[in-house]
Amino acid sequence: MGCDGGTIPKRDELVRTKKKPEQKDKDAENHCKWRLCASSQEELRSPIVACELGRMFNKQSVLEILLDKEKAPDCGKHLRSLKDIKQLVLTPNPSFKKHANMGDGYDDLQSAEFICPVLGVEMNGKFKFCFIWTCGCVMSERSLKEIKTTSCHKCQKSFINEDVIVINPSEEEFAVLQANMEARRSAAKAKNKGLKRGVEASEKNSEKGKKLKTGSLNNIAQKLIKLEDPDMAKTKASYSVSKDPHASEVYKSLFTTHDKAVNQTKGHWVTYNPFYN
Repeated sequence: MGCDGGTIPKRDELVRTKKKPEQKDKDAENHCKWRLCASSQEELRSPIVACELGRMFNKQSVLEILLDKEKAPDCGKHLRSLKDIKQLVLTPNPSFKKHANMGDGYDDLQSAEFICPVLGVEMNGKFKFCFIWTCGCVMSERSLKEIKTTSCHKCQKSFINEDVIVINPSEEEFAVLQANMEARRSAAKAKNKGLKRGVEASEKNSEKGKKLKTGSLNNIAQKLIKLEDPDMAKTKASYSVSKDPHASEVYKSLFTTHDKAVNQTKGHWVTYNPFYN
């Protein structure tokens, strides 16, 4: 019944044990997060940009997302325009050497192309890094905590706590960044509405001012006319050249209301008609 020839089965061959779940390779995971574009999975290359949720992209990938939003991956569906990304100001690592993945060549996944400008730690996933939304400067989170300040360590531009965005955040940090993003967008929307209303109100006020100014000028002109010549203040409907005592007979004869023009047997020279004359 088996086991011929002195074969001794092992315990794991006789008893079915529960397999351990597969674990992620941390080095490979960090390589994907910190060296590859979140959308295209291509190697990050300048210009490198990041969104308000802490994901890094190649700028070309973002342009492709914005041109065809229906085909955009889940990581880029929140991008509406180029205003939703910030170009990163990164500090190169002087000791970094880029190796070509050819043959049996070894590529050190622990080495990083960029470092923190304050502490010098490498941006390889072992340390938390963040960038400031107002200026785009990238540095380690540790440098901001140890050297507390309201201005950027690199460019000295002022910022607030909500402007600090963690790169490749955890689930808890992602929820905080998402809430900050929604608050920032709603504030910008309300500000744009306020500016629009202010512009519309100023335009209405300027139109009213123009109307009032025109009306006042007309009133002043009419008063001046009345003071200089009361007869000229009459309306066109009540005024007639033929009845004007100040007009000469020669001037009156030019108009069709003159007695000669009314009583003549042929057409007036102004309305000359060869068939009538």
